[in-house]
Amino acid sequence: MQRKTVIILSSSVAAGVLAVGTVGYLVLEDPEQQVAPIQLTGVTAGADSEEDGAERSPRSEPSTRSVDGLEQLVGELRAGDDADDWSVSGVEVGFGPEEWLLTGPELEDFDGNGTVEPLLDELRGLEGTEVTLGVRYEADDDGDEAGEDRDDADVFTVNGMSFRDTDDGPAPWQSTGEQAAADRETVSANAAAAVGEGATTVGVERQDEDGWDGWEAEVRGADGQEYEVVLDAAGEAVDVRAED
Repeated sequence: MQRKTVIILSSSVAAGVLAVGTVGYLVLEDPEQQVAPIQLTGVTAGADSEEDGAERSPRSEPSTRSVDGLEQLVGELRAGDDADDWSVSGVEVGFGPEEWLLTGPELEDFDGNGTVEPLLDELRGLEGTEVTLGVRYEADDDGDEAGEDRDDADVFTVNGMSFRDTDDGPAPWQSTGEQAAADRETVSANAAAAVGEGATTVGVERQDEDGWDGWEAEVRGADGQEYEVVLDAAGEAVDVRAED
C-alpha cells in the first residue's frame, strides 16, 4: 500500500501570538485516513492579510529612504573650521555659501528652542545631536554620476522642516535682484569703515558663489592687522574677520 508522510500544523490562537503545542511527523499507511491535528510550540503566527493575496507590510522602516525626490541622511551633525563646513556621518553637507551664511539669514527654528535665530546659530544649536536631513548627493568632481561616492550632499530639509525648495526653485541664498548693486568705491569705503578708523582697503572682489551676490574685501587696520570683510550686494558689511 502507498505510504504518505504528512506534516500538519495547527494553531487556535490569534494571529501574532505564540502558538502552543508540539511539532512532529505522521506516517500514514492509508492516504485517506483521517488524523487529529498536531499542535506546534515555538512558532509565531504573522498578522492575517485584509484580503487574499494582499502583501504584508514590512516589519520596520529602513533607516534611509527616498522622500519627495530626496534621500534621508541620519546622523550626528558636526562642524568644521569654516562657517560652511558641516558633516553628518562622514558626508559633507552643504547649507549654502560661507559668505551667505555669515550674513545671518533667519529661516526656521531648526534647533527647536522656540526662537528663530540666524542660521549659523540654529546649526550650532544642533551641533553634536542626531539630525535627519533630506539631501541630494552631488556629482563627483571627476564627472561620475551624482551620489556615486555619496560623500557630498546638498541639504533640502532639516528634521522635517523645509530648508530650500525641492522643485529646482532658487536656493535661499540666490539673489532676488531686490538690492541695488553698490559700486566698487562704495564697497571699498564701507569695508574700511567696518574695520575702524585708520583702516585701508587693499583689495575688493565681487563674489557670486552658487548664485549668492556680494563682495569680499581685504582691509588693513591702523595697527597693520589684516581683515577679511564680507559685504552684501548693496555694499553693507555683514562680517569682519581678522586673518591669521
